[in-house]
Amino acid sequence: MGFSVREMVAGDVVAVAKLTEGGFSDFYRFNWEQNARSLFEAVSAGRAFCAVAERDGVVVGYCNLRGWPAGGWIDQIVVSKSHERQGVGKTLLEAILNEARERKFWKVSLITSEADRGALSFFKACGWETVGKMKDEIRKGVNGILMSHIVDYELHPNR
Repeated sequence: MGFSVREMVAGDVVAVAKLTEGGFSDFYRFNWEQNARSLFEAVSAGRAFCAVAERDGVVVGYCNLRGWPAGGWIDQIVVSKSHERQGVGKTLLEAILNEARERKFWKVSLITSEADRGALSFFKACGWETVGKMKDEIRKGVNGILMSHIVDYELHPNR
């Protein structure tokens, strides 16, 4: 494996900002460092969890989890280009699902771009299922694919 996964700490803000910019700057424009700082503030306040993958002291990927009415939600998952296809993304998702179980989320959902076939294949290979399409209001006309992963049906609030 060659990398470890841990919870985000304050010292990760700049590295997470750089990863976010590298992963999303083609699609979105915002203050990357403020975004990472806000994520860390949410983690510190217990409103979110952020798993960080690290290799040799360098942050090479991260994935966040927050609650929403129907379970858990992933806003962002990013792996540095130089560490793709090395198990980092899969391990981050496993850490998120473990945390979701701890937080009693029965499922976790996310949206990925309909045009990103690589991401769709990756999530499907990790056991995620397509549950719908959504029109992306930020990019106006680029559809998103809503995907979910069942953590544990026993945690469903209506059981």
